[in-house]
Amino acid sequence: MNEIKPWKCPSGHVLGQVRRNGSGIRQLLLYREAVNDAGTDPVEVDVMAVVEGYTADVRCSVCGSMRTWFTSQEAMDKLIKQVGKMRSATEAHGS
Repeated sequence: MNEIKPWKCPSGHVLGQVRRNGSGIRQLLLYREAVNDAGTDPVEVDVMAVVEGYTADVRCSVCGSMRTWFTSQEAMDKLIKQVGKMRSATEAHGS
C-alpha cells in the first residue's frame, strides 16, 4: 500500500510521484522541474506541492506537454464524509 509510482508526462518525463498518505488517500508529490527518466543516476528533486485534489494543466518543463491530476475516489469519499460531519455539527448547534 506504500508503493510510490512515478507520474509522467505523455513523453515519459517524470513530473512527480504518486503515493498514499496515512489515510490511504492518493497524493501527488509534484516536482518543480520534470526529470528526464533515462535510467541514469538519481537526481535531486524539489517537491513544490503535495496534491490530493484536482490540478489542471501541469506542464512538463522538459518537453512542454500537459497532464492533469484528478482527485481519487478515496479523496472524494473523505471530503463527502467531512462535509457530512460539519453539517451534522452545525445542525446540532441550531445554526
